[in-house]
Amino acid sequence: MHARHALVGVLAVAVVAGSLACGRAAALDPDLPEIVARSIAYHGGPLYASSRMSMTITSLSGSFGIEAMRDGGSFEYVVINPARGDRPERRVRLTNDGVTEWIGGVESELDAEGERRATAFVNARVFFPLLPYTLNGGDIHFEDRGLDRWAGRDLHRVKVSFTPGTSNDADDAYTFWFDPETGRVEQFGYDFDNGLRFRRATSFERVNGVLFSDQDNYAVDGGKIPVDTLTPEYVVGNMRLLSEVRISDVTVEPL
Repeated sequence: MHARHALVGVLAVAVVAGSLACGRAAALDPDLPEIVARSIAYHGGPLYASSRMSMTITSLSGSFGIEAMRDGGSFEYVVINPARGDRPERRVRLTNDGVTEWIGGVESELDAEGERRATAFVNARVFFPLLPYTLNGGDIHFEDRGLDRWAGRDLHRVKVSFTPGTSNDADDAYTFWFDPETGRVEQFGYDFDNGLRFRRATSFERVNGVLFSDQDNYAVDGGKIPVDTLTPEYVVGNMRLLSEVRISDVTVEPL
């Protein structure tokens, strides 16, 4: 994950994960495209809305522990950035009631800007491992682009954008490519103010009913490059492998 987005909120992640973390009921948005609803069902369906999950996410920005609990409209997300060298552990907890941060075991006093940053810190790390459920509802707009040919396969392409003004990054956009039969998320990309990212799933693991994936993360930097630029030829000719995103130590406990 690009360092800026890891700290500031990953494009419109705060919009999406924020809508996920706002106390909504567990039901899927009836306006979801059929392929997105199918994808959520395939990846874990109701387990996303009624379970406790824990995992470790490792990428270029380091390793983070994630604990995620949802029970209908109630949620609790905890992200732990372990101590390293002289840097103390950072732990941030986001719930229906607000956000709390601890540095080295001592609770921080957060002003409005501190709360915004702490919330973005959590949302940025919860959004990706809980895909595609984090596409459920909120200020999200879908454009069904039909089938797209990648590496000899037809994948179902859907572009995702956000209502203007809902966050600092609401003008950024995503594109997801789903297996047209199962709805499995095979790859996705997103643009932002300094470049373009493309993630391709390299392996999948289903843990107690929920599907997770490791991904290779490709990058190109230097000004905003629209996500619609992504084609197989563009990825090969213009993007470099920036990092490997790995999920480990996964547990899923249905409620």
